[in-house]
Amino acid sequence: MTYIFFALFILFVISLFTPSAQANTFKEFEINMNNWNEKIKIASDYLDKAEQSLKEGDEIQGCIKQRKAAEYGIDATNSLIKAFQERDPNYDMSDIETGLAKWKELRDFC
Repeated sequence: MTYIFFALFILFVISLFTPSAQANTFKEFEINMNNWNEKIKIASDYLDKAEQSLKEGDEIQGCIKQRKAAEYGIDATNSLIKAFQERDPNYDMSDIETGLAKWKELRDFC
């Protein structure tokens, strides 16, 4: 009887130190949101640089920077989609997917 009690106690202690699925889901959400924030800022910076290059008449550099912006924007948006799927699998992604399509159009425009 003491062995069963001891085994149950050990299982209880182990369960206290084992991360739950909910904690892992929250961590994945945080990772994806951090990636979104980081990549969308880089994309925005590249868009500003592309706009400046185009204003200066340098279409080649403008397109190169625009494509880089779009690649970062696509990566960022994919992270945002993953984050929302982690949080709520039934979330309506249509607006986010529209944004993703816009990034792809921007990439393919040049």
